[in-house]
Amino acid sequence: MRSIAGTLNSVELIGWLGNDTELKTIGQKSKVCSFNVATKRRTGNASTGYGYESEWMTVEAWDRLAERCAKNLSRGSRVLVRGSLLTQSWEDKQTGQKKYRTVVRANDCVVLSPVETDESVDETDEA
Repeated sequence: MRSIAGTLNSVELIGWLGNDTELKTIGQKSKVCSFNVATKRRTGNASTGYGYESEWMTVEAWDRLAERCAKNLSRGSRVLVRGSLLTQSWEDKQTGQKKYRTVVRANDCVVLSPVETDESVDETDEA
């Protein structure tokens, strides 16, 4: 096998959480926090008109980062995620076929804007 020198597996996403985080304990000590992040990409052209489509990415954070994400993130939070792509595989129990999915394994998550509550909206309206 060749050296990994000269390769790069790096992802940065800025988007919104589409669901609340899900924190699970794996084994005796490891924790994983899973959530989906939506990003937008421009579609169309000048003659047909422009639009936007959502791209959904599943993100997994582990151990201390998992705990931090579970505590600080919720549906609607705007977040910056840095990490790498990881392809997972398993055998479907019903069909026996091999299945695959690609997730972002987070190295860092930064809350860019928390979810606005009704109270925070009311306060800014009155100011």
